Amino acid sequence: MKKILKLVLFLFFIFVIITGPSEERKKTFFDGPCSYAEPSPSPSPVPAPVKEPVVYSRIELEYEGSPQVLHVLELDLSNPDLTVLPVLAREQVFGFELLSEINKRHEADATVNAGFNFAYGQPSGLVIQNGKILSSVRGYGRILLIDGQKAWFSFPPFMVSLKAGDIMIPVDSVNPYPHEKGILVFTREYGPTNRINGKHTVCVVRDNIVESVQIASDETDIPDDGFLIVDLRLEGSPLSGLKSGERVEIVFQEQAEQGYQCSGSLVENGINVAKDADEWAGDLRIATPRTAVGIKDESTLVFLVVDGRQPGYSVGVTGKQLADILISLGVTEASMLDGGASSELIYNNEIVNRPSAGKERLLASAFIIKVSGERQDR
Repeated sequence: MKKILKLVLFLFFIFVIITGPSEERKKTFFDGPCSYAEPSPSPSPVPAPVKEPVVYSRIELEYEGSPQVLHVLELDLSNPDLTVLPVLAREQVFGFELLSEINKRHEADATVNAGFNFAYGQPSGLVIQNGKILSSVRGYGRILLIDGQKAWFSFPPFMVSLKAGDIMIPVDSVNPYPHEKGILVFTREYGPTNRINGKHTVCVVRDNIVESVQIASDETDIPDDGFLIVDLRLEGSPLSGLKSGERVEIVFQEQAEQGYQCSGSLVENGINVAKDADEWAGDLRIATPRTAVGIKDESTLVFLVVDGRQPGYSVGVTGKQLADILISLGVTEASMLDGGASSELIYNNEIVNRPSAGKERLLASAFIIKVSGERQDR
């Protein structure tokens, strides 16, 4: 009897093994875990690294047999707390100021020297600040434009017009000195008056509304809350068609909140296009301190300051070397700003480079960088 019972148990054990679940069974989409252990929780998604709105880097290197010290400022324009603003010395078309004074007045996170200027500090080309034009375009130099958290370069011309209803009147110059023929616009940054001694047609605009159109025989006051439109012609001027109470706006060929006309082009489509000479910077074959502005992508702006004229520390670069360095930093488009003793960068209220004159130089314009809200960790 015991033998029969053992045989039955043995056969039952074999039957269970044969008919039990197979490890080779193909799982379906609805299958759960194969074991009875509790399923391990899904790993938490790794948060994307936070990109700082302003990143400063100091780089020392040996370049083509010479020591160079680079100062790189990379800006994330996609950050809504970041503002990059071209500014004039003392907020006026005429005048000069130390970069440290500009930085302090604007309580900036960083400030870098901008481009070139005419006598008395007058900008050498287009300046647009917070949608307001302060100086019109000149024939030479590439234009940096910033709008909607994006940056790009444009080439002259850059058309500016007056829009009154369905009428568009081209503007020939903004804040010119000395005055010239054509349709001219004068803003308060020019000074208290338009400085025109003699008869001229003038339209006074306040808050974009025409206040008056008349023939003036002497200087005309520029309103704090508006601008003047001037034409040296006394007859046949298109300004005579403007009426009191009519709305007039200054419009651009390309919408831009900020704009600044640089000097010559250094990098285009990732290619070194630097020349041997520049209309403003002069001989680019000479190694000297230099400042440039470039774009890595539409939302990443780069300022580069290279120290120079200091053997054993940093000798400076030529135009072509400057372009090569920008390309090595990932810049695809770039233009030159003022250099020499004007090359200067302030970060966290400190002059981080070594100006070649051993001290600050008076400048006519600059770029300020500010981060609103909570300031960066220092």
